[in-house]
Amino acid sequence: MTRAAKTLLLAIVLCPSFAQARELGEPDLSSDEFQARFTASYGVLSEKEPPLNDIEIVMLKKVAPLLRINKVQAQNFLQSMINSEEKHSASFNYLLGNIYYESDEFLLAETQYKAAIERFPDFQRAWTNLGVLKLRSGDTKSALISFVKAIELGDTKGQTFGMLGYCHYAEGNYISAEVAYNRAVLAEPDNLDWLEGKAQTYLKAERYVEAIRMQDELIARRPRHAEYWLAQTNAYLGQKDLARAARNLEIVRSLGAADFKSLYLLGGLYVKLEMPGTAREAYLQAAQLARPSDVKFLIEAARLFAQNEEIESARELFNLIDLSGTDLAAQDRRDYKVIEADLAAFDGDTTRAISLLQEAEQIDPMYGLVLIKLARLHSSQNNRDKAYMLLDRAEKDSEFEYNSLITRVKLLIEEERFAESQVYVGRALKLNSSETVQTLYQQIENAAKADRS
Repeated sequence: MTRAAKTLLLAIVLCPSFAQARELGEPDLSSDEFQARFTASYGVLSEKEPPLNDIEIVMLKKVAPLLRINKVQAQNFLQSMINSEEKHSASFNYLLGNIYYESDEFLLAETQYKAAIERFPDFQRAWTNLGVLKLRSGDTKSALISFVKAIELGDTKGQTFGMLGYCHYAEGNYISAEVAYNRAVLAEPDNLDWLEGKAQTYLKAERYVEAIRMQDELIARRPRHAEYWLAQTNAYLGQKDLARAARNLEIVRSLGAADFKSLYLLGGLYVKLEMPGTAREAYLQAAQLARPSDVKFLIEAARLFAQNEEIESARELFNLIDLSGTDLAAQDRRDYKVIEADLAAFDGDTTRAISLLQEAEQIDPMYGLVLIKLARLHSSQNNRDKAYMLLDRAEKDSEFEYNSLITRVKLLIEEERFAESQVYVGRALKLNSSETVQTLYQQIENAAKADRS
């Protein structure tokens, strides 16, 4: 994989961080709608609940108004019922669990839900609410088990299927997630959480065509919601459709929602699309939003411009890099020196360029790119022996073996050492059998024959 491709993949990895605190498709357990539904779960479903004797019915009628107007009194009443030596219905544990849940006393709520299930194993809503509790804590594996049990017991609510879909998604069960989300969307077509979840499932499963179509539907419903455009950007990147990915990021920028990472990715896409001027503009805008921790991205952007011989753009970005108080990784320090050397070489200061590359060499002695650049500079100063020694080392870096061979071939041709260069271009041909290399091999072979005759 080329370094440019690695850079693009780095940018792709950044995309999930565009999302807000709640992941796309994650059930919003703090929404007013969810809270209203949860409050409604205090009621009794007689055909699916633990049986009640006459005394328990009276007690429930007594506690019912307290659940609406004074939860503290309801909690004390239910707690006294449960602590008494009299046998009591699992419904009381369930109701007490609900009160604890609403009071954010989740461990106490879990204890009561589990007590209710132990007393009445087919308690559908206790299983559902235990699943909600586990989902809130991030334990999607346990939540999944609870939701499956609730559905087996007859829970057909879209919300339950949607939460089950999210659990399957989080656990990597993408086919099961899709099935659950389908049921949720069928029951609640206007709940965008389930459409989001389905789209994210397709994306995670690398089913990019379906993901794009789902995101098209979400965008149609909320066209100014930047997260949908960003999620679709990931799908386009998965398809290697860089032009559409860039278009989406431009829309995000027009919505005023572009941050450093999205602008940095946009710049990288324009570099790949061979639009350096537009890339420069995106990178410069990204630089205005950069934090000290983003220095490495600015270094990478400047390096890309230098690599593509867009020297002035590289210089402009390089001059924005502030290393004060920054603890850079070795690779970033090396790349910083390489960019600085490229700029010095462009300005004609070969001595300084060599010195900077030697500093980079000390950081990473076997990095082929640095060794090749050093070899070229030493060659320009007629120090060919030093250049060939550096290229010997560069060949040991598999990522730059081909480039080092071609560099050596060019130097040997300049010295009219055609027979020797034929050996190296033959090795290069094994690594890259393109028409250009084949033509070069033929030309050198002809030159070698002419030299011998």
